[in-house]
Amino acid sequence: MIRNYIKIAWRNLIKNKGYTAINISGLAVGTCCFLLISMFVKSEFSYDNFHDKGDRIYRIWQHENYGPKEDFVNTTTPVSMVKVLRNDYPEIENGSRVYKFNSIIKRDHLEFTEIIRAVDTSFFQIFDFQILKGNAKFPFSNASSVVLSQSSATKYFGSENPIGQSLEVEIGGEYKIFIVSAISVDPPKESSIQFGILLSLENEPLFFDKNSINSWFNVSVESYVLLKENQSSDYLESKFPSVVKKYLGNNFIENTFFIHLQPLIDIHLNTSLPVGHEPISDPKYSYIMASIGFLVLFLACINFITLAIGRSSSRATEVGVRKTLGAFRQQIIYQFWGEALLITLLAVILGVFLAYLFLGTFNNLTGKLLQLSFDSSFWLVTFGMVLFITLIAGVYPSIIISKFNPVHVLKGKSSKGDSMGMLRRSLVVVQFAVSIIMIICSLVIGNQIDFLVNKGLGYQKNAIIVVPTNKSGSEAEKLSKRYISELKKQSNVIEATSSIFSFAENAWAEVGFTDSKNVYREFAFNAVDPNFLKTHNISIHLGRDFQEGNVSDNKTGILVNEAFIKELGIENPVGATIEKFGVQIIGVVKDFNFEKLSHKIRPLVLSIDPSNIQSNAENVSSIYEPLNRVSVKFNNGNTASNIAILKNTWQQVNTSQEFEYFFLEDSLAAQYKQEIRSKNIVNIASILSIFIACIGLFGLATLNVARRKAEIGIRKVLGATVGQITFKLTLNFLKLVVVAVLISLPIGWYAMNKWLEDFEYRIKIGWEVFALAIFLAITIALLAVSYQSIKAAIVNPIRSLRSE
Repeated sequence: MIRNYIKIAWRNLIKNKGYTAINISGLAVGTCCFLLISMFVKSEFSYDNFHDKGDRIYRIWQHENYGPKEDFVNTTTPVSMVKVLRNDYPEIENGSRVYKFNSIIKRDHLEFTEIIRAVDTSFFQIFDFQILKGNAKFPFSNASSVVLSQSSATKYFGSENPIGQSLEVEIGGEYKIFIVSAISVDPPKESSIQFGILLSLENEPLFFDKNSINSWFNVSVESYVLLKENQSSDYLESKFPSVVKKYLGNNFIENTFFIHLQPLIDIHLNTSLPVGHEPISDPKYSYIMASIGFLVLFLACINFITLAIGRSSSRATEVGVRKTLGAFRQQIIYQFWGEALLITLLAVILGVFLAYLFLGTFNNLTGKLLQLSFDSSFWLVTFGMVLFITLIAGVYPSIIISKFNPVHVLKGKSSKGDSMGMLRRSLVVVQFAVSIIMIICSLVIGNQIDFLVNKGLGYQKNAIIVVPTNKSGSEAEKLSKRYISELKKQSNVIEATSSIFSFAENAWAEVGFTDSKNVYREFAFNAVDPNFLKTHNISIHLGRDFQEGNVSDNKTGILVNEAFIKELGIENPVGATIEKFGVQIIGVVKDFNFEKLSHKIRPLVLSIDPSNIQSNAENVSSIYEPLNRVSVKFNNGNTASNIAILKNTWQQVNTSQEFEYFFLEDSLAAQYKQEIRSKNIVNIASILSIFIACIGLFGLATLNVARRKAEIGIRKVLGATVGQITFKLTLNFLKLVVVAVLISLPIGWYAMNKWLEDFEYRIKIGWEVFALAIFLAITIALLAVSYQSIKAAIVNPIRSLRSE
């Protein structure tokens, strides 16, 4: 029986090749899109799931609230936090800290700039990072041990066995020798802890001074704890206030200092807490992606249903004949669902092939390294998709058409097969409404991203290349000065400047202090040299710029922005002193956007010598390490030549350290990579949704023309022109598109206004966006429908009527 159903279904599909091709192509595109997006969403939601004890691992975060403007939340903690909690709470089985810092690695007289992590010896007992070589039980056999990832081991030692070999690591201005004790697998991409080089925090005094080790107000490490089995994190949190009171001592103030636990698997998609050592993702983008994948697949299913309704009149006759010959309704249902299943299987196979084909392109769009693996989750998603499509797409032909009364059908009295019935019209409207919403989203997101990337920021960003020195302190200052001095001898170099943060670091140091009125204030801070404003073409509003060689500027002079003056309410800022820091304002710069445009401009202080600010501030924090960066402004010349100048000059002043550089303009654009990816994905989704809607309209137009062939012939005989007939055939479809437009415009406007709320600087959604969306929708719909209409209108009426 099943074999018979399949054979008949296959014959029907072969007989109606156009209908089959349209359905399979639409469903294949929907399947491809859904599969790729499912892989992305799975990757985002599977972060840190590979740890066997992951459900018991928590990251510690702390909240300090001393008033409206003194509210601090940190996902890094005091150095001693893990030790204290382990000692005081038996519910904690183990714990480890992770300290991240930049350093220089020396191997065979070559120097490499690396991001290094230092961890406790318990690190590998808590987290499941597999040891491939070396001492798997005790990877940190002593304080001078270093553990390398596979990729780092290959980078430094090639095909040699690295176990027992040495590396020199710069710590505190001195090189220390470490011996490779173990090789670990590279951390998975879906891990909130990444590393290439691991040192032991048994070397704690090398990384932190005595004050930092003992202070509970100096946050510098990520702290993780492993709870014992069946222990409640909420219950443990409720006991933390006692340990806060105990260790803060005289600094304790009731209800101001709180310690919390964050589940490890919650880290990657939780934007309510500050970013720790590794980037996180906004889950709304995953939800948007998932919605897009589902919508594109759903549109393909709607295509199937609308085409089935369009063919209902011809299939109704078939049903009538079958029932007259003794077929039961259940058999007809199986037959129609069998056809739906066969089409779905063919479409899914083609969709999987397309997903494999376009996986590289999709990875470029999302910034992922996804792989199409035929594991249990793949088969589960594929089976679910086949089941979903078959049920949704086959529901109308199998349930509704099979219900037709054979007597009425064969007498031509059935109205349920009407190709322009209410259900079919509604589905076409839904299809095009979704497509128009996609077009509106695509246009608005594109305009907003272009606005962000091209907006004037108050400083020059083009023709500037940044060279990180990866050094700090006096050594960095000397290297920067030598490098800039040599660069200025080159005719292509207009200006060069050194600063502890460049504009590529979208968050400069955050400084907090209490002013003379006992009000807590905060400002952003950067230590720069006297050429900073000139290099970046930053305008002075009041006063003057730093002067080269001016002793007082070097020691106590500061520049502030307009936002700083407004925040502190200083009426005559030039010459005013900030007593807390012992510095004097020599100039006020015009406000410029030194952070992402999702933030408004905050108060800012620039100084040459950072010591007065750092030593007198109550709080100093920064996401990025304050390492000297040299920014070089060139004449608009040959890019390769400019880079060669930078590299050759670097090798003159620093023979051992590798040369690094990046373009400031590219780095600023990369700050919006999440939004740019969303823009590209929505653009593609818009094209796919329109494509699916159009092939559906094309199929419906074909069926409509075939059904009205005699009517078209009679109209031509009675004198109707090609234009009149074309207009008549396309009018009903255009009415549906107009209804879709009216539904989609308010939804698109609301959705995009909600999205734009995340940006401090944003575009206004103008009428031209909606006009363009309407124009595109109607034009594309006309192209899809008019071909068949014109083709039918120019046919000789004799051919249409001779069989009537």
